[in-house]
Amino acid sequence: MNMAQEIDLVTPEEFEAMEKEERFNYELINGIVMMSPSPSREHQVISFRLQGNLFPFLKNTSCQGACELDIKFNDDIFKPDLMIFCDENAELPEIVFEILSPSTRRKDLIIKAVKYEEAGIKEYWIIDPKIKTVTVHDYVNQTAETYAVGDIIQSNARPEIIIAVADIFN
Repeated sequence: MNMAQEIDLVTPEEFEAMEKEERFNYELINGIVMMSPSPSREHQVISFRLQGNLFPFLKNTSCQGACELDIKFNDDIFKPDLMIFCDENAELPEIVFEILSPSTRRKDLIIKAVKYEEAGIKEYWIIDPKIKTVTVHDYVNQTAETYAVGDIIQSNARPEIIIAVADIFN
């Protein structure tokens, strides 16, 4: 007896036309619709703190921040928590920030790490509220470093961005 069920893959056009419930976030990865609940209060507070820390560094530059915007690469559609675009004509951001939650943890740590690198994203910051760390994948230099409370992060993609990890969590 074969217990495996065949999954119907979805095209980007079908995904765009889909009816979506407002209380969920939707992404399309490898033709599969991934749905997760809206972010928790803790998640949103961390996002707000991160935005507040990023704003002064972006204020007098050509860079702009965006939240939960659909970004498309090949046939995938992602909705990162935060992102930074430094070219107004760019379809993809230079830096992506994802805040881990129980429902998205595996997808953010494994699948998106590979997909964002393939897409040409320069940096991918993974914020882990559970253990209060930030892992920065620098795809240009092919490195990944994890920072804890007490550490200061300086972006290689945008060296003007310098953030104390404690300021993201406290």
